[in-house]
Amino acid sequence: MSKYGEGVDEPYARGGSVTLPVREFSDPVSWLNVSLSPDEARLLGLRLIKMADEAEAQEW
Repeated sequence: MSKYGEGVDEPYARGGSVTLPVREFSDPVSWLNVSLSPDEARLLGLRLIKMADEAEAQEW
């Protein structure tokens, strides 16, 4: 497992976009490459932080 979780590989920047390789759920041998603009990547990062805080608050 990578530091980003199972089925998520190291993100990288190329050609002005951020790419996040993710293992396809229905075919674990295949990888999907999600490409985001820099602003989309920033917004996703902020949203993930907020969701992590909410999940942490729900822990028993």
